[in-house]
Amino acid sequence: MAVKELLKSHTSEPGRPSHAYRRPVFLIVAAILVTFGMQWIWPAHISIYIPTSSTTHSKSFLWEDISPSTSLEYHPCFNGFQCARLEVPLNWNETIDGESDKAAIAIIKKPARVEITDPRYGGVILFNPGGPGGSGVSFLLHVGPNLQTLLDSPFLSETELHPSQENEKYFDVLSWDPRGVNNTTPSHGCIEDPVARSTWTAQDAAIGFSLDDDEVFRNVWSRGRLLGRTCANVDAQSTQNRVNGHEQLAQYVSTANVVRDMVEIIERHGEWREKEARALLSRSCQDEEKVDKVLARSAWRKGEEPLQYWGFSYGTVIGQTFASMQPHRVQRMVVDGVVDAEDYARNGWLKNLQDVDKITSAFATTCFDAGSSRCDLYDQAGPDAIFERFNEVLENIKSDPVPALYNGVPSIVTHSDVILYIFANWYAPLFGFPAVANAMHQLSNGNGTYFAALKSQSISHTCDLPSKAEKDTSSAGLAILCTDGGPHSSDLRTQDQYHAYVDALRSQSSLFGEGWSRVRLPCASFDVRAKWRFEGPFGAQTAHPIIFASQSLDPVTPLANAFLGTQLFPGSVAIETLGQGHCTLAMPSVEGMLALRTYFHTGEVPENGTKYDVAVGPFGGDRQEDRKWTREEREVLEASRSVAEMFYDMVKTNWEHGNG
Repeated sequence: MAVKELLKSHTSEPGRPSHAYRRPVFLIVAAILVTFGMQWIWPAHISIYIPTSSTTHSKSFLWEDISPSTSLEYHPCFNGFQCARLEVPLNWNETIDGESDKAAIAIIKKPARVEITDPRYGGVILFNPGGPGGSGVSFLLHVGPNLQTLLDSPFLSETELHPSQENEKYFDVLSWDPRGVNNTTPSHGCIEDPVARSTWTAQDAAIGFSLDDDEVFRNVWSRGRLLGRTCANVDAQSTQNRVNGHEQLAQYVSTANVVRDMVEIIERHGEWREKEARALLSRSCQDEEKVDKVLARSAWRKGEEPLQYWGFSYGTVIGQTFASMQPHRVQRMVVDGVVDAEDYARNGWLKNLQDVDKITSAFATTCFDAGSSRCDLYDQAGPDAIFERFNEVLENIKSDPVPALYNGVPSIVTHSDVILYIFANWYAPLFGFPAVANAMHQLSNGNGTYFAALKSQSISHTCDLPSKAEKDTSSAGLAILCTDGGPHSSDLRTQDQYHAYVDALRSQSSLFGEGWSRVRLPCASFDVRAKWRFEGPFGAQTAHPIIFASQSLDPVTPLANAFLGTQLFPGSVAIETLGQGHCTLAMPSVEGMLALRTYFHTGEVPENGTKYDVAVGPFGGDRQEDRKWTREEREVLEASRSVAEMFYDMVKTNWEHGNG
């Protein structure tokens, strides 16, 4: 079966490209990033998945109904998931047992499709979606079943299970909201009043980031520093962020603390695993030899529990930090969309944009290859003509913003609007390329309705009273990256220094460098310091090799970072998916996913530098049209494409709400 037969087209609607190849998406509106905390950085920092801006609840489940516990006590939640709140010390380096402040880590798990007493049980794999500040709870709710499809052995049905095969594995998949994030308490907030947050966001969008304009530059500079100072000061006074009446939560949200929390999670999972196995065995009649084998497999390896982990984007910083601090625990680790950990720890943010402008060139080439029936910006003169038309639209809108009206709501489409929209779609080109082609085609004809439709969706027509509004839970990322970095952007203390930084980023990307310069600007005035910060060095000989994974062209974590990672961790390998987008799931490869499955099952590591072709490209391009797909391969393709599609919708919706 050809790939194109697996991908369904749909009718065009406001805010949707007419040639996007996709099936109806599952509900992801609840996972939209709306509030100010991620607004100042381009799509959710460098997170693959956009976190929720509010606590994740259902009608029948409330996180506060779970009492935090020092052991893992799971409760049914969200129709097929299990949730727990793990109590940990707020300060891991404080020795007063029982009297220190605590945090309650919100954990969600999709249980394995076999019982833990089954020889095919492969243990638990932890996932982090990135950020910093990404909600693992929201992430797993949306992609947990697909992740199991990608990593588990082919699973047909309960009745088709057969006696143990050594190469079959079925995993628990687990994620969590890191410190300060979303459902984990205490949660970190900057602007608690929801009206003030909305006002700040609206002002930010109106000002834009065309930094060659002196007035815009001064506004961005002043607002960035004000944001950092506000978050630092409010953190000391806010009832949401205050710890024990005087300390600041931001002191305790660093990645070093997150790594220690992960150690606690896997240790407590080992404790739970042994206890659960004994309970299951007590309810069944089995011979003594079999019971002994099960108990040996399920025994809690106290103080030595290993980690199985897949982290995306900022999640690769977590992974590299864990591997540097706890190398003996690394049993399986995939870091996907690799951040240069040393640049991140310096708070430099200078090793991100090296490949993003190449994606713009790839857009023009794939648009031409797709033809006029699938790419709205097609020009028969070739990719150069498409690229020229693309840039012409951007130049025109910079000098002459486009007025538009949608459903009675007036809107001005600005250069910054369009740049941010393009950048967001470069995160997920499989569906984003057609969207950009449609948008640019309409703008080239002076039609701003498409953008007006998108922007109108970000406008709230109702307003909760502050006393009833949900907390600001989306700004934890600012506290994490500022307290992780050092020496807190001291090179951005003056406007001249910021000018130099902007110029450096412009030299990396003429389109996106200005916007990226806002990432660390607030840290220059964020005066809170981490109580525990990992200062390096990064690198170690891990118990098992790490896989560093990347697209050929990633907008914010270039391929070179993956190969750099292998130099820090001897024996590890870098693999490349021959596509574009942020992290390998943005434009997935069936062979690449199967290689990762084999790695998690057996530990087999691909050769360093292995490249994997993608099954389908942007504009519905079928790269393996003549291939005969097995059932297993089709399942992997569908699951990975569903994740890619969900990612696109979340990124696009983030743009819609972040520009309101």
